[in-house]
Amino acid sequence: MKRTLTRVLLAAATAVLVISPVAALDVDWFGGLRLSAGDRSYLSITAAHFGSDHREADDLARHLKHPGEDLPVLLFLAAESGRSSRFILDLRLSGFSWWEIRARLGVAPERIVVALPQDPGPPYGKAWGHYRNHQKGPKAQRQVVLSDAEFSDWIGARVVSRAFDVEMAVVLRSRAGGHSLGDVVVRQEKNRAAAKGAARGEHPAAGKSKGKGNGGGKGAKGGH
Repeated sequence: MKRTLTRVLLAAATAVLVISPVAALDVDWFGGLRLSAGDRSYLSITAAHFGSDHREADDLARHLKHPGEDLPVLLFLAAESGRSSRFILDLRLSGFSWWEIRARLGVAPERIVVALPQDPGPPYGKAWGHYRNHQKGPKAQRQVVLSDAEFSDWIGARVVSRAFDVEMAVVLRSRAGGHSLGDVVVRQEKNRAAAKGAARGEHPAAGKSKGKGNGGGKGAKGGH
């Protein structure tokens, strides 16, 4: 009888693990889209960052041409403007650029281009310098227009920065170097895991040599 009860309890515990949100993340959310595992992780972090229901975020992603780049911007604009994600999605599907949609929603440019302590470098430095040194807000006489890709990178850098406590400039420089935001998330997840291992007294000798090869250590160090 005791063995039977033990088996029932173990089966129940296993069932809870199977249906947990974290387990479902890898299997279901953003599945079937042409995204790397790192990109799916990045989008999941982004949805949580903006307080979006993952089912809604998943559905929105399936309507976007470039979900890895477009979904974070859509969720950001919804959070900033108070308009529904569906309303913003309709604008995007109508052919408007993200910068045009931003203007329609009344979101100020400086809400996107953050006043970082230092120039993040090309291609982000021009917008950074302009909105740091010129008149801000909707009455500004002229603007530096961000491309869709630059808009997405500024939003993504903010999300990754807050998720992993790494400087935004570090994330932007990684993007400028050709790494996707999904790549940056994977690297930061490895850095976090290595830090936890070190705190527990583990000594991954093999991991250290790998870390030097991919430059992951610099990214983590830059955020402190």
